[in-house]
Amino acid sequence: MKLVRLFSAALMVLAMVCPALAEEDKTQETAKDYQVYELGEVVVSGKNDAVNQTTDVSSITAEEISEAHALTVPQALSYVPGVTVTTGRKNEPEIRIRGMNQQEALILIDGVPYYETNYGKLNLEQLSTEMIARIDVIKGASSVLYGSNAMAGVINIITKKQGIKASVSATAEVGNDGAYHLSASHGNSLGKFKYWINVNQREADGWELSDDFTPKEGTTVYKPGKTVKEIIQDEGERLNSGYKQTSVWFKAGVDVAKDSAYYLSAYYIDSNWGMPPSTISNTVFPYPPAFSQYGTMGEYQDWGLDLSGEQAITDTFSLRGKLFYHNHQDEYDSFYDKSYGQLISTSTYKDYLAGGSLLGDWQIVPEDTLRFSIHYRGDNHQERDDDYLPYAESMSYTGSLGLQNDWTVWDKFVIVAGISYDWFDVTEAQAVNTDKKGNYTDTEDLTTPSISDSFNPMVGATYTFTDQTRLFGSVARKTRFPTLQQLYSSKGGNPYLDPQSSIDWTLGVARPFGNVFCGEFSVFYNDISDRISRDGPYDDSIYRNYSKVHIYGFEVIAEWTPLQDLLFRVGYTYLQAEDKSDGAVTDDVLRAPQNKVDLKIQYIIPEIRTKLDFIGLYMGSQFDQLPTPTDPNAQVLETSGYFLANFKATQPLWEHFDLFGYVSNIFDKDYEYESGFPGQGRAFWVGIKASF
Repeated sequence: MKLVRLFSAALMVLAMVCPALAEEDKTQETAKDYQVYELGEVVVSGKNDAVNQTTDVSSITAEEISEAHALTVPQALSYVPGVTVTTGRKNEPEIRIRGMNQQEALILIDGVPYYETNYGKLNLEQLSTEMIARIDVIKGASSVLYGSNAMAGVINIITKKQGIKASVSATAEVGNDGAYHLSASHGNSLGKFKYWINVNQREADGWELSDDFTPKEGTTVYKPGKTVKEIIQDEGERLNSGYKQTSVWFKAGVDVAKDSAYYLSAYYIDSNWGMPPSTISNTVFPYPPAFSQYGTMGEYQDWGLDLSGEQAITDTFSLRGKLFYHNHQDEYDSFYDKSYGQLISTSTYKDYLAGGSLLGDWQIVPEDTLRFSIHYRGDNHQERDDDYLPYAESMSYTGSLGLQNDWTVWDKFVIVAGISYDWFDVTEAQAVNTDKKGNYTDTEDLTTPSISDSFNPMVGATYTFTDQTRLFGSVARKTRFPTLQQLYSSKGGNPYLDPQSSIDWTLGVARPFGNVFCGEFSVFYNDISDRISRDGPYDDSIYRNYSKVHIYGFEVIAEWTPLQDLLFRVGYTYLQAEDKSDGAVTDDVLRAPQNKVDLKIQYIIPEIRTKLDFIGLYMGSQFDQLPTPTDPNAQVLETSGYFLANFKATQPLWEHFDLFGYVSNIFDKDYEYESGFPGQGRAFWVGIKASF
């Protein structure tokens, strides 16, 4: 906290000594101190984005992220229509697009996949938002140019690059329960050369539950051994909920010409966090190699390097390329009980991915452009269950070839058609074996399946009338290859799995009404087949391409600006998910809430320019556990729907400073993200930001 006080004091001193500078700039239009990093886009806004006009795309700007006081990527995504964010085991937010899981979506940072190979995903809560210029969420039939594993859609996190002049900015804020957040950014443009850097740190001792939270008896199950009935979570501070995260993001490059640029990007993330236990039940395997659901992430490190470039070869042909290397390591600490005092094991994951991509645009005639993409990467994964064991290693390769044609049939009518060939090849897989006492015996080479591949076509169209009414529609086949955990888990791995697939349909209309109102309505349908599951009517409980699910619904998004400084925005998502698997006990589907409402009201008080932002979120009820053919008597667990209201007030101070305050969960609502995992009660933040 001393560091926070010093940082805040420095900002206040700047605020007192710089009013003259602020007065000089009052008559000048304030420009953004950053630009959107176009080399981070796969489908470039304003250039080759016709395909995004044929489906549902939601974009979140840096300004909207700040107005919602979203400090991390999941917090920002929480308010996107059609996207749900819940937090359960391991204290890792799970991002779902229209009821489909995070590992079924393609998550990108500047067009580069962000995941680890075993589970097919990483904890997005470790990504701060200070480095983000925009987040694009493609919820329907995404372009084939994105590559493989985009069955649920695409989330591309596009970072900032330096603006047209030098800039310095810093933020310091404090919250309750010892929470603080510090961030500093600097960049400059020196002719054609630009650089930008951000350093960010946030930390908290923990967070408070709602005052309405009521403790209840849960169980700790020791296997083998006893079952202990006890109150796992008391009132007050959420057990084991502290965190600390530090990150550095850097970018430098040259803008040679309008369609020619080369940049190097680098990042480093160092985190650790507690994992609040379930209030219902937690399992402990106390004997070597031990594991416990009473855990902490003792170490979590990510770093990466990306080299990106674009070059116009002729007036009608251009290329964009990337080379990248990303490295990840984490250590999961298991503890004997809820006191978190007796460490029983430390399991470790080590991952890296390396590869590249090449995208090309060829304008055959002004009305017709042919585009292609090539993606290829290798993934290495190493894991061990405890420090005394050796690592088991695996290696796999993923590739994609895409071809897409954008045809402007006539003015305002565009047809987009494409197809991709995607493949996945596991070349090495190992398992570390132990005897009944947990002693290491040998490392086994596992069966590697033959190359898995699929063809994924898409077609879409959009037409814009003279009154700016836009009709759009698209259909695509998308697949998701199995993860290593599904292929080789000791609890049900199956090396002979096929890709999951989904046929995604979208049809919609969008219409502006002057500068006062705009709205969009769309319907969607996803026919998911060969979904990988362990819930089928089989005795061995291994993963199989068993599940079949239908997801359909509609989205309504409206924005009304009755006054220059008054904004109303609302998004409503209705979703119906049905389990159509053979022998299914119920047609309900896990974690697919039927209703979600996203609300924003913004008002800027004239003269003093105080900005008031009210952010609301209604999440409908959802199932967290259902009976299955494997366990037809399983208890149904369902979380109740809830409404959360948040408020932020921002006061400009001279030209270069903003004072702000933020309250989340204003009404101190007691709710659960998932069954057994209560959410945070009312919380407060106050801070100051300086920008030069």
